[in-house]
Amino acid sequence: MDYSPGLRGVVAGETAISTVGMEGTSLRYRGYDAVGLTSTNTYEDVASLIIDDDLDGELFKKSFSNHYKKLSDDSELIQLINRLKTEQHPMDVIRTAISYIGEADESNKLDAASKVTAIACLAIASYNKESSDVLDQKYTVASSLLPNSSTEQQLEALDDMLILYAEHGFNASTFAARVTASTRSDLISAIVSGVGTLKGELHGGANEAAVELINSFNTSEDANNGVYRLLEDKKKIMGFGHGVYKIQDPRSPVVKNWVEVLSTSDESINKYEIAKTIDSIMDSEKKLFPNVDFYGGLLLSELGFAVDVFTPIFVAGRSVGWSAHYFEQRNQDTLIRPAAKYTGIQER
Repeated sequence: MDYSPGLRGVVAGETAISTVGMEGTSLRYRGYDAVGLTSTNTYEDVASLIIDDDLDGELFKKSFSNHYKKLSDDSELIQLINRLKTEQHPMDVIRTAISYIGEADESNKLDAASKVTAIACLAIASYNKESSDVLDQKYTVASSLLPNSSTEQQLEALDDMLILYAEHGFNASTFAARVTASTRSDLISAIVSGVGTLKGELHGGANEAAVELINSFNTSEDANNGVYRLLEDKKKIMGFGHGVYKIQDPRSPVVKNWVEVLSTSDESINKYEIAKTIDSIMDSEKKLFPNVDFYGGLLLSELGFAVDVFTPIFVAGRSVGWSAHYFEQRNQDTLIRPAAKYTGIQER
């Protein structure tokens, strides 16, 4: 039996939800170009597409709004979130908050998925200094994550980010969710499996590391000197290259464009120039392209989010992808149980 460390290159199942890395560049959700969807549709539309193969997001929007309000009115849940926030990382808070809801009506896939998204968004919104209780009619999910005073440009930028985070094939967290689903466990258990896997720094933390690198330099000249030193010391520069895309990450230009549009203050323009300097060096020295996390961290920072909620925002976007894979795996009804290559002592 062939052995592939980390299952690299192994086809571990079938899916009709997305194709990732075709021709080294593309990302498609049920046949639609994901980047193109950021120009024509909202996250709610894309969520409906991923779950129900329907680009009309009105039902998802309505279900999300209803769940968000009910959860917001749950005083015990709000107390739990506020208590956990004082002593735990936001990823632990969001994982526990999702567990709190206990169950979702799996007979209505769209409603169940929207409930998961709503609890994730509510937990993230609790970190805002300003209220996020007024939901926008167009960018409903994005508006639940940003303060009520946010501009339409800011809402649209975050909406695009959520679309690009929504689904990405058999990545580690999605595969973890599918393993849980394959045992005939419930949706919430599968989502929690995904959250726990995403928490690992090799999966969901690249955007945090990227913005921390950018913030470690004061000027583009500092970045130029500093990155070359890091490369000489053979240090890994987070946010570049991708295990699936071989030519470019198609999501990155969308995010980079939003950083440029929203960077209007002297400080944010300087950060953007530093990022472009790092990008240029990595291209010339390593032939590596920026993935969605490199400029993604900068965009989330520009939108006012603290670094430690970057990965929870990933959860909010990816929740519909995990949900879709849960339902697909349950429908296939095949237990995922790979073999292992034994390397221990043969006999004693």
